[in-house]
Amino acid sequence: MAVVEDDVQTNAASSRRGLAGASARRLVLRRVLLAPAILLAATFSVFVMVDLSPHDPALATLGPFASAEDRLRYAEEHGLNDPLPLRFGRFLVALAHLDLGESLIRPEPVIELISRALPVSLQLMVLAVTLAVVFALVLGVLAAWKEGRWIDRVISGVAALLHAAPDFWLGLLFIQVFALGLGVVPSGGYTPPSAGFTPWLSSMIGPAVTLALGSMAVLTRVIRASMADELARDYVITARGAGLSWPVVLFRNVFRNALITPVTVLGIIVGSLISGAVLVESVFNIPGMGTLLVAGVNTGDLGVVRGVVIVAAAAFILANLVVDLLYLALSPKSAEVSGQ
Repeated sequence: MAVVEDDVQTNAASSRRGLAGASARRLVLRRVLLAPAILLAATFSVFVMVDLSPHDPALATLGPFASAEDRLRYAEEHGLNDPLPLRFGRFLVALAHLDLGESLIRPEPVIELISRALPVSLQLMVLAVTLAVVFALVLGVLAAWKEGRWIDRVISGVAALLHAAPDFWLGLLFIQVFALGLGVVPSGGYTPPSAGFTPWLSSMIGPAVTLALGSMAVLTRVIRASMADELARDYVITARGAGLSWPVVLFRNVFRNALITPVTVLGIIVGSLISGAVLVESVFNIPGMGTLLVAGVNTGDLGVVRGVVIVAAAAFILANLVVDLLYLALSPKSAEVSGQ
């Protein structure tokens, strides 16, 4: 009889795992299929907002002294007077061929300008995310482990201050202290990785640290709260009472369970990093997507503005898709809840 009950329990457990796996696969497929629809909606929104801009493409191309006849001829030749759906349809066809149009100011296609700026911004983003995650993990776990003590209060206080500080102010402060004061890093500019790892890191560490500080502060507070909640659970007290060491308890159970909430916050943090990069790149004179966007806005180069924003939106959607998949990997049971 006991054998039969064991078989029933084993089959029930296998059935639950199978259902959870099927739910996870359906949810993953749904998220993957939903991403292009979200990107299409974002692209349409960007196209409409740029179309409603007060900047005149004909004026930006021909110059401020162009006659009304020349501007009208330019608009007719480039289809600027066509209905919005027709213009958006042409834009989508071109976008499918990776054609974002021509820059109105520079004699180059927009895609070539972005192809030079995007790798620089990606390097900055990867370095900033790495710094934010590593330091947030260390500080968040330490604060939770020493909950209520002075080190917890210091870490929480510093995190609150960094969260409130504007990125551009932190960037200027970094330049003032480490570049102009101590002279350990350059005050701005970009050195490609091909020139060597040390020169590249010297040029990128300032903007990366500046960009990472605010996100690190948010992530530290989230990890601290999540870890403190998990460390107070009964299974942790039982494991410690059974003689298991802190490293074993932390890395075998607590860490995995406590990271579920911070991972969901990471998607929002990526969005804040993308928007913060605009100011940080301008402060440190980094030739990335943010600098390209600011130049496009200042000169009325609507093709560049539209292209940069669409690529940034695609990067944000892709990053959030990766975060969603990581969340499902950490918490497969969430697929069952989401699928209901």
